[in-house]
Amino acid sequence: MKRSILVSSMVLAGMTSGLVQAEPMEVALLQEAIYSGKTFLDLRLRGEWADYDNATKEAHAETLRTVLGYKTGDYHGVTAFLEFENVSNMGHQDYNTTVNGNVAFGNIVDPEVSQVNQVFLEGYGFKVGRQKIVFDNARFVGDVGWRQNDQTFDAFSYSNNTLVKDLSVTLDYVSKINPITGVVRPVRAPMANVKYSAFPAAKVAAFYYAVNEQRTPAASWQHVGARVDGVIQNFLYEVSFADQSDYEDGTTVDASYSDIQLGYKFGPVTVKVQQEVLESGFKTPLATLHAFNGWADRFLNTPANGLEDLNVKVLAKFADYSVVLAAHDFQAEATGDKYGQEVDFSVSKPLTSKLTVMLKASDFNADGQTAGFTNDTTKAWLQFAYKM
Repeated sequence: MKRSILVSSMVLAGMTSGLVQAEPMEVALLQEAIYSGKTFLDLRLRGEWADYDNATKEAHAETLRTVLGYKTGDYHGVTAFLEFENVSNMGHQDYNTTVNGNVAFGNIVDPEVSQVNQVFLEGYGFKVGRQKIVFDNARFVGDVGWRQNDQTFDAFSYSNNTLVKDLSVTLDYVSKINPITGVVRPVRAPMANVKYSAFPAAKVAAFYYAVNEQRTPAASWQHVGARVDGVIQNFLYEVSFADQSDYEDGTTVDASYSDIQLGYKFGPVTVKVQQEVLESGFKTPLATLHAFNGWADRFLNTPANGLEDLNVKVLAKFADYSVVLAAHDFQAEATGDKYGQEVDFSVSKPLTSKLTVMLKASDFNADGQTAGFTNDTTKAWLQFAYKM
C-alpha cells in the first residue's frame, strides 16, 4: 500500500511542483482537471445472520460500509483516483471475522477497517497504484464485491482494445494482494487476459494468472485457461476450462477446472443449468467466491476429493423487483460422495433512484455421511445500498 501511495503521490507532486514556473495555460488545464473531478459516495448497511449448526454460536452482524471517492478530470490524458473505505460495526460483535478473535461465534468475514481502498493514476491504457482487478466473471480474479471490504491489488496494469479490431488485451503485474480480511499478502503475480469478440454468437477469452506467494512460496500456483460465452437468440451459454500447476517455488498440485452453463430467456425470466467441476486441489483464492457454489459459502476451499456443483438458477424481473432462485446439488468429484444440497433466494427492489433494498437467504442441507459435511448452514441478509 505504501509503495502504491508513494508512486502515485510522486507523480502527482511532479505534476504540481512546477506550477510556479508553469505556463498560465498549463496551470489552467490542471485546475480544470481538479475542479471538474467527480465525487462518489456509497453507503451499504447490512444485517447478516448465520447458523452453522455446530459448536459455534449463531453469528449476528450489523455493519455499515462507507466509500468516498474522487476522480479528477483529464490532464493531458491522465486522471487520478482516490477512494477511502470504512467498515464499522453497528451492533454487538457476535461474529467471527477470522481476525477479531471471536471464535466462539460463526464466521461473518466483515472486519472493521478504515483504509485507502484505491489510489491510482490512469492514462494511455496504463494504470498504476492500488486498484480493483476483475477478469471475466470473477471466477479466478475478482474484487469480492459481496463482502463489505473489497479485495484490491497493488498493481501495474495495461489494457488495449484498439491495436486489433475486436481484440482486447489486459496485462497486470501485482505486488500485493489486499484481501477482505485486511491481512496484506506480498506477491509477485503476472496476469494476462485476452478477449476476441468478432464472432457473431461467441466471445472468446484466454487467460494466464500466476501468483508467487512471498510469505509462503510453496503455496504459489498458476492457471492457464479459456472461456467462451455467447447468445443465440434467446439461448445463452458459457463454457470454461482451466489447468492448474505449481509456479516457481510452489508445490501446488496439478488439477483441472471445467464449467458448462446453458440458459434460455423466457421473456422476463431466464433459466440456467450449470455443471461446475473442480478437481481435488484446484483453488481460486483470488476469486469472488461468494458468487459460486452457493451463497452459504461452504465451498470457499475445494474439498479434498474435489467438487461437482450441479445447479439450476432462475433469474426474473417483475416490475421493479429482481428475483434470483437457485438449487444446488454438491458431490465429490473423485468419489461421488454426496456433500449436500442448497437453496438460495434473493429479491431486490430500488426504493429511489439511489437507494436499493435487498433480502437474501441461503440454506445448505448437509448429507450427514461425508466427513466435513455433517452440519447444515443457514444464512440470511437484509441490506440497504445507497449510491450517489
